[in-house]
Amino acid sequence: MNIAYFKETDSLYFELSPEDAAHAWEAQEGIVINLSQDGRVIGIEIEHASQKADLSLLRVGNFPGEVHAVEGASH
Repeated sequence: MNIAYFKETDSLYFELSPEDAAHAWEAQEGIVINLSQDGRVIGIEIEHASQKADLSLLRVGNFPGEVHAVEGASH
């Protein structure tokens, strides 16, 4: 799983599974859910993220795996 912020487009992407989306559904304006061929949610994109979320801090609690902070890389 990856979380990436793209400054040039002010978008935040939560990649739940590293595969290409077969379908995309705009749940509401600026919130896009990417789905696999079999209907699984594989990604969530938030457009204009700085206007919709506080990007000053990311907290991760009780995550069962390792957490890595990566500077300057999208994923």
